[in-house]
Amino acid sequence: MADVVLTDVHGKVGLITINRPEALNALNNDVMDGIAKAIEGFEADDTIACIVLTGNEKAFAAGADIAFMKDFSYVQNYKSNFITRN
Repeated sequence: MADVVLTDVHGKVGLITINRPEALNALNNDVMDGIAKAIEGFEADDTIACIVLTGNEKAFAAGADIAFMKDFSYVQNYKSNFITRN
């Protein structure tokens, strides 16, 4: 499986790219964890002055991955803080 979050550095800018084009960059656990890990890495780097989060040509992010969440109950979604936990 390809990395769903890519990182790159351009001078003092840390670039985080969501990389799930087949799902229009819909957010699932792998994407959310990847974004959090990338942010933590850039925040720990004193040479990074700015962090940019981007998608691809078709979409920034389609939102939550409903297919991933389809079997979750309301309570599971609410208690997991799926989108905001990171």
